Amino acid sequence: MRSTMYSRMLFGLAIVLVFIWLVPVMWVVLTSVKPTNIINSAVPIFFDFAPTLDHYVEVFERFRFGRSMLNSFVTVGVSTLIVMIIALPAAYAVARMNLMHGDTWALVILSLRFMPGMVIVLPYFKIATFLNLIDTQIVLIVVYVAFGLPFAVWILRGFLLDLPKDIEEAGRLDGLSWIQIIFRLIMPMAAPGIAVTAIFTFVFSWNEFLFALFLTLDKGSTMPVALQKTIDLYNVLWGSLSAGAVLQLLPMILVVFLLQKHIARGLALGAVK
Repeated sequence: MRSTMYSRMLFGLAIVLVFIWLVPVMWVVLTSVKPTNIINSAVPIFFDFAPTLDHYVEVFERFRFGRSMLNSFVTVGVSTLIVMIIALPAAYAVARMNLMHGDTWALVILSLRFMPGMVIVLPYFKIATFLNLIDTQIVLIVVYVAFGLPFAVWILRGFLLDLPKDIEEAGRLDGLSWIQIIFRLIMPMAAPGIAVTAIFTFVFSWNEFLFALFLTLDKGSTMPVALQKTIDLYNVLWGSLSAGAVLQLLPMILVVFLLQKHIARGLALGAVK
């Protein structure tokens, strides 16, 4: 009886938390299709209005959101791929190869992620200016790889530590090299953990604003920077801002939806000791 009541309480709490999270999202979605006079109304109007797509048209025509979306997909997609290619062998070395002071090296790698972006954005800007890479996708890819790699190595290390060593030892007996062991044995077993790490890396880079603001001007700007352009000194274009926010949110929702099974398995894998 108590367990049933406890389960119902947890379920009710989960519903409340989901509702609290969804209300702002739904408000942004509604604002993105409201006419401007309804948005600026002194009395909030929730559903009694004629929806419009004018704000979506404005973000593409006035703020060139299409180009910013393409830049975001290219920079974030390429940087996430590079991070995962480098992070997997690095995490394998730290977790499975019995390195001297392996735990210390893992903490050192993770500590690189603790450095605030504001501390190093100026050196990145100076280097990018010297190499004539300002306002290009290349500079953002380099920065996102540098910032995403330490966290990815740390997360993957936790997943790899939980994998059994029997199959790995059998692979060595069969004459497999460590590269073959990683890609033929470790990757299939750690696929959920790899998916979770890739999603975290993708989301962190997708929402990154500081480096994109300082290292791009117009041609290489990403979606967060394009969103910032809907706000000026005297006015906030709430409709365009909401439309851009919805467009930025959709890819993340799609990625999480498509990989939700891997996310659940990956989180369970990382929780089992």
